[in-house]
Amino acid sequence: MAMLRTYRVFISHCWEYAAEYRRLVEWLEEEPLFRWKDLSVREDSALREDRTFERRLRKRLGDADILVVVIGMEIAHRYWMKWEIKWARIRGIPIVGVMPNGAQRIPKAVQEAQCPIVGWRRDSVVSAIRAYALDGH
Repeated sequence: MAMLRTYRVFISHCWEYAAEYRRLVEWLEEEPLFRWKDLSVREDSALREDRTFERRLRKRLGDADILVVVIGMEIAHRYWMKWEIKWARIRGIPIVGVMPNGAQRIPKAVQEAQCPIVGWRRDSVVSAIRAYALDGH
């Protein structure tokens, strides 16, 4: 039997809208025959904004096979979300946008990334990760 690949996923999100992040995590955890490692900054993480935050964030995102961005207009006002998108582009890390139900507009930072955008469905997100993730480091 073939070994399952473990996808290293960084989910960009803001904590004011953490329900979307938690839902994506649930989907990836529930998906059969799908292994992944969450490199995101979780709410309870010891990784906090201080003088070394950007360095640690670069390392964490740099280890990712893909950046998944929960699309919402709050991106326009979130420095770190825009930074994560920019850093992923610089590093050549694939980006996939996920459009939550009800969202209608795509923020400029996501438009400029020219990344594929998928709908708010588990199978769409999992398929996009499989299709676009780097082949490992």
